[in-house]
Amino acid sequence: MNKSEIHAGYDFESGMFSRMRSWVDVASWVRLTRIPRILASPSAVGLVLVACVATRTLLSFCVEGRIKLAPVWELHSHIRLLGALFQATGPLLGSLLVAVMLVLWIPVIQFVCRGGAALSAGKPLPRAAGTLRLVGSRLWRSLFVPILPCLCSVALMVGVFLIRVPSFVADVPLVSGITGWLIGIAAIPIGVLGFGAVFAVPLALAAMVCEPTPDPIDSLSRGYESLYRRPLSLAWYVAFSGALVCLFGVMLGGIGLASVVAAQLVTSVISSDGAQLQAAADVITLVVVAWQTTLAFGLLGGVYLLLRSDTGGQEAEDLWEPPAPPVEPLPELPEEAIDG
Repeated sequence: MNKSEIHAGYDFESGMFSRMRSWVDVASWVRLTRIPRILASPSAVGLVLVACVATRTLLSFCVEGRIKLAPVWELHSHIRLLGALFQATGPLLGSLLVAVMLVLWIPVIQFVCRGGAALSAGKPLPRAAGTLRLVGSRLWRSLFVPILPCLCSVALMVGVFLIRVPSFVADVPLVSGITGWLIGIAAIPIGVLGFGAVFAVPLALAAMVCEPTPDPIDSLSRGYESLYRRPLSLAWYVAFSGALVCLFGVMLGGIGLASVVAAQLVTSVISSDGAQLQAAADVITLVVVAWQTTLAFGLLGGVYLLLRSDTGGQEAEDLWEPPAPPVEPLPELPEEAIDG
């Protein structure tokens, strides 16, 4: 070995920042600032826009006249609207609508998540065709991600209900008090499971398209681990992502406002047409909402990679890449063409 092959040791007098390769070594959340580039992806924004239109059309067809429809962004951000949906349609139809919307939105979320994860890992946006094949091949497994926490919660609730049986046999305040204490203690794991699902399910959907093995149980465990092992990291990443969404929401809202003004000027020439202006404003609103929703889903993919690094030590650059499809060989030329 010569002198160039011997490690000379670290020079700690040079300062910490001089030994850093880039700012992501100091603050990993800087990776999230790369994800807004996904707003320039026609395939990602277009797919979210189609899902928004389909959701609005479905709800207008099923609940028209029974519930006042909120804008699309309120539909996806307010749990109270889902409660009003169940109250207006009944538990059976409401559950069916939620199931249909999950089937509709899960592949959309995963498609955009994959792009956001690639950008946060310092890679270019993946090709839309390859991402669609990846999402399609794992879709039926991904549908189990939101179902498994519900099944586990129902099973635990059945067990908790059995604790209440003695109070039916002996209607005594002492028995009711004791069983009430036991029910309260036994209900805590259900609360841990149910509250954790709010964060674990979206992270698991991202894991299903970012990991080589599409296992719903393993993906959910990654989501729960991110919440309960790194709650402060999760809270910071969510807060920073929310700030980015709000910031770009203001910018996109300005674009939408300018577009509405332009449409109003065009539709008011010669004769004003209110229905035409309303239709144009609706389209502009849907596009702006699709833009903002695309950014939120893309940030979900980046947040998953950061939490995976915090909990397991796996670098964000080590994002799994699906194998390339086999290249078919070129057809052989006939002998006549060679001889000629």
